[in-house]
Amino acid sequence: MLDDTFTKGPRGEFRGDFTRDTFDPLRHFSRVLMQQGRVQLDSDWNEQVSIMWYYFRTLVTDIFGPHWTPVYKNALIGTGEEDIYGFEIKHEGGSTFSIGEGHYYVKGVLCENAKKGTLELNTDLSNQLLLVYLDVWERHVSYVEDDYIREKALNGPDTASRAKVVWQVKGKQIELSDKTPDYKDYKEDYLAFLKALGDDYKPGTGKLKARAKRSETTDDPCLISPESHYRGAENQLYRVEIHNSSLENGGPTFKWSRENGSVIFPIRAIQEKEVWLEHLGKDARFSLKANDWVEIVNDDSALKQQPDALLQVKSVDHETMKVTLSDSSVIDDVIEKHPYLRRWDQNGKTVGDNGTITVVENEGNEDSQWLTLENEIKIQFLPQNENEVAHIYQTGDYWLIPARTVTGDVEWPGTPDNPDALRPQGVEHHYAPLALIKLDDNDPTDLRRKFKYNWESNQPE
Repeated sequence: MLDDTFTKGPRGEFRGDFTRDTFDPLRHFSRVLMQQGRVQLDSDWNEQVSIMWYYFRTLVTDIFGPHWTPVYKNALIGTGEEDIYGFEIKHEGGSTFSIGEGHYYVKGVLCENAKKGTLELNTDLSNQLLLVYLDVWERHVSYVEDDYIREKALNGPDTASRAKVVWQVKGKQIELSDKTPDYKDYKEDYLAFLKALGDDYKPGTGKLKARAKRSETTDDPCLISPESHYRGAENQLYRVEIHNSSLENGGPTFKWSRENGSVIFPIRAIQEKEVWLEHLGKDARFSLKANDWVEIVNDDSALKQQPDALLQVKSVDHETMKVTLSDSSVIDDVIEKHPYLRRWDQNGKTVGDNGTITVVENEGNEDSQWLTLENEIKIQFLPQNENEVAHIYQTGDYWLIPARTVTGDVEWPGTPDNPDALRPQGVEHHYAPLALIKLDDNDPTDLRRKFKYNWESNQPE
């Protein structure tokens, strides 16, 4: 049974300049049909891709299970008589382990390792086990991260962006005790494996409501004017994103963008608090000004998926493209790592000294606890449900709120007076166990699920 966790997709970290995300598996659409003489929208094209994405990955998961690796026929790759599977963890001596090349499927997502990698243990495994696993998610890639996307014949305009599968081999330390279960069961008991990863790897379970327009039949007109509606001059796709997680000191905080976090500025050089940019945007709407909040991102920080410090713009020199920030950045400015500034749009008294806003959960659903972003766009954070159930907000959790000038409202499930509370739309991570490493054990316990097709009997083994 699908709940509101699965009503949007694909659920990567996509921060592109989109109109909205229209894919919903609960509507059971099988394809998008383009009609002649009609306006074409990015959301229609993206929904078609999402329909196929959802179908194929669901099909693979339903048939083969939540994680598995196919056999590589030795006749095809010429490595001898032994069959080879993807992502095999082998001990190479000392604290070094290798990650074998090949394919692994996690919740239908194809992970490809083109060449053997290395896993170096930097921890003491005394009285511990190390659960080695795959963390798989989708990253948004624009022309800033990969210049190959741009068409040079057209002078390299910013056109379509890309989604990229990211797989990362990680380790979870597990304390040994008399009650330590048989972790070999993780190969088949997928829920037990997910439970072993702990709170750090749980998806966000907090919920958000959003609204703008109120009906004229509201019971208490003193709380908010019946004329309240979205007052922005442009159609926008607002993004509310968790910055610090619930597990960090100070509790969860968030930031927001009226352009889905897509306003970015490639960096040419960094010197302490001064940053030189390639451009300052195509117009004032997509530019920078004093007091804006920004974060400096590069390939390394994006892959770590940890919150980067938000810095405030102190001044902007449009002639030299120099921006002076409130503090120095720790981000590496190596051009090969594609550093850039990302603009966020929160402002006002609710913003803390670190540039974020504290998440205030409203268990009672009091109307007075709605927080206004701007132009009458209001949000409200709720727990997982009405009961006192443990919930968590993870760094990167986000919600998209399309705001439309024609209706003066936001597109959000439910009614204007009683909008639905939704769990985050992403970023969705998938996990799969690979191996279990024990102290002084040269042969890790293999936790991969393997699929081998018998070409003689035409049956899987």
